[in-house]
Amino acid sequence: MKRTFSKIFLTAAVCMFLLNSTAFGAEADGKTTLDKRSTGNVVLQDGTPRANRTLVNVGQVAMWIYSDGISAIDPGGDSGLYYPRGSSPNTAVIYTDGLVWGGIVNDGGTPALRVGGQTYSSGTVPGAILSPGVAEDQTAPNVDRVWRVRRDYPKANLRQDAAEFNQISASAVTDAQQDELRALYKQDWIDWPAEKGAPFYDVDGDGVYTPGFYTDAEGIEWPKTQAGGDADGDGVVDESTIGDEPGVAGADQVVWIVVNDLDDGAVQTLYGSPAIGMEMQLTLWAYARSDALGNIIFKQFRVIYKGTSATPSNATIDSMYFCQWSDPDLGSFGDDFAGCDTTLSLGFAYNSSSTDATYSKAGLVPPAGGYDFFAGPLVEEEGATAIFGLQERPGWKNLPMSSFAFFAAGGEDSDPTRGGDYNGTLQWWNLLRGFRPRPESPAEPWTNPFSGEVTLFRVPGEDLGGTPSASNWIDENPGDRRILMVSGPFEMAVKDTQEVVVAVMGALGSDRLSSVSALKFYDQSAQFAFDNLFDLPSPPPAPNVTGTELDGKILLNWGDNPAAVRNTETSEIKGYTFQGYNVYQLPSAGASQAQSVRLATYDVVDEATVIAQDAFDEGSGLVLELPVQFGSNSGLVHSQVFTKDVIRDKPLLNGQVYYFGVSAYNFNGAEITKTLESPMTVVTVVPQTTKPGGRLFSAVGDTLPGVEHATGPSDGNVIVKVIDPTKVTGHDYKVTFRVDTVSADLTDPEHPVYETQDVWDLTNTSTGALVLEGQTNQTGDESYLIVDGLMVKVFGAPSDFARMENGDPAIIEVANENGLLAEADYDANGAPFFGNNVWHSLNAGGYGDRYFVSTSSSDESALGFNAALAVPFEFEIRFTSLEEGSWAWWAFTTGDVAKTPFTIWNTGSATIDDPSDDVQYIPLMFEGGGTSGAYTPDHGADGAFGYPAFDRIYFYAPADGHTYAEHAADIEADGSLDVDYTAPSREFGRVLVCDLDENGEPPLPGSVIRFYTTKPNSPKDSFAFSTAGYSPATTSATQKADMELINVYPNPYYGLHEFEQNRFQRTVTFSHLPEQCTIRIFNLAGVLVRTIEKDDDTQFSAWDLNNEDGLPIASGMYIANIEVPNMGSKILKLAIVMEQQFLDSY
Repeated sequence: MKRTFSKIFLTAAVCMFLLNSTAFGAEADGKTTLDKRSTGNVVLQDGTPRANRTLVNVGQVAMWIYSDGISAIDPGGDSGLYYPRGSSPNTAVIYTDGLVWGGIVNDGGTPALRVGGQTYSSGTVPGAILSPGVAEDQTAPNVDRVWRVRRDYPKANLRQDAAEFNQISASAVTDAQQDELRALYKQDWIDWPAEKGAPFYDVDGDGVYTPGFYTDAEGIEWPKTQAGGDADGDGVVDESTIGDEPGVAGADQVVWIVVNDLDDGAVQTLYGSPAIGMEMQLTLWAYARSDALGNIIFKQFRVIYKGTSATPSNATIDSMYFCQWSDPDLGSFGDDFAGCDTTLSLGFAYNSSSTDATYSKAGLVPPAGGYDFFAGPLVEEEGATAIFGLQERPGWKNLPMSSFAFFAAGGEDSDPTRGGDYNGTLQWWNLLRGFRPRPESPAEPWTNPFSGEVTLFRVPGEDLGGTPSASNWIDENPGDRRILMVSGPFEMAVKDTQEVVVAVMGALGSDRLSSVSALKFYDQSAQFAFDNLFDLPSPPPAPNVTGTELDGKILLNWGDNPAAVRNTETSEIKGYTFQGYNVYQLPSAGASQAQSVRLATYDVVDEATVIAQDAFDEGSGLVLELPVQFGSNSGLVHSQVFTKDVIRDKPLLNGQVYYFGVSAYNFNGAEITKTLESPMTVVTVVPQTTKPGGRLFSAVGDTLPGVEHATGPSDGNVIVKVIDPTKVTGHDYKVTFRVDTVSADLTDPEHPVYETQDVWDLTNTSTGALVLEGQTNQTGDESYLIVDGLMVKVFGAPSDFARMENGDPAIIEVANENGLLAEADYDANGAPFFGNNVWHSLNAGGYGDRYFVSTSSSDESALGFNAALAVPFEFEIRFTSLEEGSWAWWAFTTGDVAKTPFTIWNTGSATIDDPSDDVQYIPLMFEGGGTSGAYTPDHGADGAFGYPAFDRIYFYAPADGHTYAEHAADIEADGSLDVDYTAPSREFGRVLVCDLDENGEPPLPGSVIRFYTTKPNSPKDSFAFSTAGYSPATTSATQKADMELINVYPNPYYGLHEFEQNRFQRTVTFSHLPEQCTIRIFNLAGVLVRTIEKDDDTQFSAWDLNNEDGLPIASGMYIANIEVPNMGSKILKLAIVMEQQFLDSY
């Protein structure tokens, strides 16, 4: 981190003071200041928000960029490329960087050799070149501007973004500051300067950028995009949401600026060269990802030779070069090394020692930072293919990195001379061609200090921890480094456009050297993305997460937005499908996933559990196949309560700020990269008791009583669990069922084929609102969505026999030879089914004949119950005389056909009293060891008790389009059987009627055995419940009573406490406060020390232990008077003991 001179206009006296007081610092680090504080954050012009500085900061790298082309330095003149984001204190890897160009300009002007670009000052100014020598007014609001877009801005958590944008801590960010950023994102989306050259997706193909917006089902306005969105919440992309979108490469965030070098003052002040007439369009983009791409910012420099007012139409530039120049500062600036990897076109910086003072304060090892030259300028080459504008261009090639150099501030080779001295141009010309900057002439090459060999690539050694040698030339003497990555030479003519694509990246390993290995791994991933023109799979959409603050606990809920859940869980991207959620606790609001602690994984139940793929192993510094997702077939959940702070290993404390996040990940087992994880959706939560006066009348996990099966015959059930007691409404609800058409095949209009599914809806009958629609889950698991603080768990009936209380199948005698059984004849197990249990019941049977039902096994397994065919119907065996019985078929042995003394019926589903839907079945028989063609008790013993059994009975329906009557008529006509009348599958079989009284006779005519199956939920069914009496409430009486709870913590205050995030933050916190109150703090002498006006919806208010003048208070006793409008006041005493201060710098 370095601070040097200021560009702000000051009086001469002040300027002299600054020069004198900072001269030694400037000489030591060799750079001039880049104080950009004079460029405002957001400028309102006619109510329109615009900015002339911003950050690329959607991933784990954040970088400042300014409207004049300066980049990677913060507005106060400190290092401004932060990595990793969210560290405390801020940690950065780059002080500043820029693009430098130079060449021999053949336009009739002198000098012909010229350079331009941006280093410690900018040789460019905002604006495009309109015609040779004529540029846009650089002071115009729509010119002195940066444009920044991200498609998720309407609902994205912008807390860390706002913290970086406003240069404050994440905890200090207000909702208003986040809203200001949203407004700026929207305005930049509207004003995206496509007409100047900013890239966009031209969805309608008309060549004109036309932004559009739509409102979703929640009333939130979204920008139209090329992929579109779900406007009505039905899970389907709506055509009305598709439209032109600003951006490039599928990036999650894109920034664009345009600058030119026509300002003589700017360009000559840089290195003494006159203007060339260059316009530079810079597109920066990044990805919100947890993999390698999340650690990278891509930069596309598009340079157009438009000329000055004196440039002739035939002007050219010979021996032109581009250079990605950078001043890397890895935390502390004086202990860095430089290096390059020629095989990767990678230039980088890394730490010389095992610790870095700045990174150590953040609890981090030293990182590595660097640049990759993905695509250099174009030159013609037959048979080659270049990439230009992220499109392939045959017949051309991209020049690679042609040289790499580094030097140290204050060293033998140091920065080219600045401030208008033309020697700076000559020194840059040497650097661009791969020579030392000085002497200017004749140019001296770089040489390997061990071999004396001339080289274009300094310090290319690979064994960074080894011994420097001729074959392993590595950096040796740490210092304040500059690195230069050059590509050229090439030629340009007036109106020519050239392009350079560079990536800047950061990496953290387990130590300084493994950080370099990680950087190279990230670089290879980035190169793969570029080579594939960024046509890559992406993670599933991040979940929508809310946090509820409870007493000593917090509730995370990512299941209360059905459209968002559907969007995440149904995502399918290039073969990758949703697999699960990860839940994290973060040490700070902007912490990365790597810095966070994974608390839980909830995954889909399938073959994919622990997922391994190639990943960088910090311990070995190698790329190994490592587990990256830790599923366990737990099943999905959409909420979770947490009571422990795992980072500090203690219970959650009321009043303490915590950060939690939830991400989603997907899976594709066919790819090398098998899983991709979304960025975390981060929520900030503070455990607390209910707000003053508030009372909860339910608790997390409560099951509401009184669910009524209002209508219908199903065996389903509904259980209502309280998930969030703060959101229970007190309203009434109803669950209903319907059949939903999923798809229709209308190939044959006369015989359409529909695919349907059973769904259920939840209606708030108090308001008439449909709060859940088209739900399919009836499993009873924990993956239901959450609405109004409730999880409504709809259980479908199991596809099975209906069960008696003892668990046996409900096979019931409902009639005997005397007719329907009277209630007095029911036994205990059969009573719920209006009869007498005959399954394995030795007390069973009619008055005139005693029997029971069994099968060939000792349990029911041999019945071969086919739920897909049998459920939800009832079946009956109706015993008759032999003459009135069914024609049966001994199909499994002899093929005999004969009459049996019974008929078999499917009586429909819960329509026993309605014969109109009864279907007579065809019995198939098996005689076992007995006689074929006769229903006699010589089959052999049953499998349970060993009693003689009649032939096995199998229940077969008539084939489609046929009836039992046709089957019988065919047999009676000629005595033969037509098998086409019988369906190919049975509902169940091996039913044995056992001769309990061993009289050799079947049950008497009139006896009826009914087989009950379960009844699924159907449109006939509905369930109702009420939440009356369970909703939270606040009254004036309870508010007044809770005045007694007003308190301050900690009290006494001894120098520090656990709520403080760093040693510069000193606070005590008043709690149990109403929304509006005034806190007046006095010392014991009665002098007013501080007044705090509270007017917000929290119950907390912090005092920073400063007085009204912003100065720290003294140790001592203080009196706080808290006045509450219309309620009264509360007096508190508090003791403050301030810590002794020791300066660590002077």
